[in-house]
Amino acid sequence: MRLYETVFILKPDLTEEETKSWIQRILQVLEQNKGELIRLDEWGIKKLAYSIRKLQKGYYVYAVFQADYACVKELDRHFKMLEPFLRHIIVKLDDRELETHKQAQLAKERKAEETAAETTTGAASAEGEKPAEAETPAEESQAEEPVDAQAEETEETVEEKPEEKAAEEVTA
Repeated sequence: MRLYETVFILKPDLTEEETKSWIQRILQVLEQNKGELIRLDEWGIKKLAYSIRKLQKGYYVYAVFQADYACVKELDRHFKMLEPFLRHIIVKLDDRELETHKQAQLAKERKAEETAAETTTGAASAEGEKPAEAETPAEESQAEEPVDAQAEETEETVEEKPEEKAAEEVTA
């Protein structure tokens, strides 16, 4: 299986449910043809560079996946055949980029989890409770600054000591 990326544009006038349903349909085609989704980013509605079917905007979706050529052909067929897809492109990637995309997807998932956690703590603060997590980032940033300054001082003193020893050895 090889690594591919695709960007496809859906009609902007679709409802959120319809948009999700069309994305799921493409993911189902991928799964049915033994492909593996690595990363999925929904960029949302953006202005098109030029009008397509008299539309000025489109809903952009970016996906990275591993699949065989037969799966890619089937995805391409679906993109061409189905009405809501305005444009698409599928590009073969170098296999070395796999780790980069996996890490990006994990970072996206962590950020979503943090956002969900902040939402729950925000609801707790609305009830009168004080969220503990909101105070920790400020404390951490203050604690990090002196550590960085200490590390810089340590590096400078380490650099100075070899020079002093070298000077002493020359004079001796």
